[in-house]
This record gives sequence, C-alpha cells and structure tokens, in this order.
Amino acid sequence: MQDNNHEILDLFPTPVFVTQMPVHLSKIIPFLDSQIPNSGSDVANYGERSKNSYILNEPECNEAKTFILEQVKNFADKVLLYDYDNYELSQSWVSRKQPGQHHTMHTHPNSMISGVFYYGEPAPKTPAIKFHKMSAGLNVNQLQAKTKPDKRPSKYAWDTMSVEFQPGLLTLFPSYLFHSVPVNESDKVRSSVAFNVVPKNNLGQEENLTELNFNKII
Repeated sequence: MQDNNHEILDLFPTPVFVTQMPVHLSKIIPFLDSQIPNSGSDVANYGERSKNSYILNEPECNEAKTFILEQVKNFADKVLLYDYDNYELSQSWVSRKQPGQHHTMHTHPNSMISGVFYYGEPAPKTPAIKFHKMSAGLNVNQLQAKTKPDKRPSKYAWDTMSVEFQPGLLTLFPSYLFHSVPVNESDKVRSSVAFNVVPKNNLGQEENLTELNFNKII
C-alpha cells in the first residue's frame, strides 16, 4: 500500500492461494457423495468426514488429483519459492458439515501445504473456511489495543479472514496456518474435499543436516 507521502511494507505475509476447479471435474461429485462417513469422528467438534482418508487416490478422482497437484506446484514454486521437483498427496478426505455443525480451529501437522475444494449447492449463511492470526508467539502484539469496530478498510487490523463458500473453489495454504469452519447456519449440507501435501521424496536439505529422505528410512 502506497500514497504520495508514505509506503506500507507487507512484512512476512502468509499467502493463501485460491482458484477455480474446471467445470468438467464436477463429474466426480456423485462418487464423493457416495462416501460413507467415519462413525469414529468427533462429530461435535469436526463434523463428518469420509471413512476413506485417501479419497483422491481413487481412480474416479485421477483428473481432480492431477489438477490439484499442478496448482500446488504453481503455488509452491512461484509464491512460496519451495525447491522441490514434485509433490504428492499424503491424505485426502470428504468433509461434510450438516446444519448446526462446525470445525474447531486447528492446523495440519506433518504436512507442508494443505487445501480444500468445495462442491454442492450453495446456500445463504453457508460458511467455507476462516483463517486465524496467531494469538501468541513472535511478531504478535501482546497489548490489548482498542480497535475500531469496522476493520474492513485495513487488513493489518484483521484477526480473522473468511473465504465464502463457492462450488468448485480450490484453496491452498501453508499447513501451519490456523483455520476453522464456523457453524453451518444453513439448511443444506456443506460439502468439501480436504487434503494434505508433502514433497514426493524428501524434506529439508542434506547439506544442512535437516534432510528427511523417505527412500533412506529403514
């Protein structure tokens, strides 16, 4: 942000990548809707998820998986500047929020990039995802400042940022970013597919003694 008198530097921003899934990939929706919920899920805090937690590895989802990994590569290479040749999905699952259900704030451990895409019929008051600023730690104001009630004019004052539900919307973000799903206040099921991504062969760097080479683990 800049005007004639001053400039605001965006220091250490956290990027969130959004794009639209191709329309022809909607053909996988009947398959996604057929997935059996996991009866062991903590429905009160997380809503429903599919029993199959590797759903995008199924043959019916091959085209969707290819598109997602192409977008992950684009995000990683051009925005995050990660230096890996290939990425792979670790887990992926169907997530459903029935009316009245929500998903508590969380991150995705053991993952580098996480994402979600939405499908189904939109409805008023159908939340998608809400991102949260870290409430403690470095680079966080420890003072309880009085702020203006309307924070929309300046993103620097935001504590949360919500993405609205749009069928086919694909959202990618660093896995450490806190996020949640507000209560579904509509009368329709909120459906999505969530997933985690890691580099295909290794993490870290050999020369820095931080490498985790999946092929050399005995």
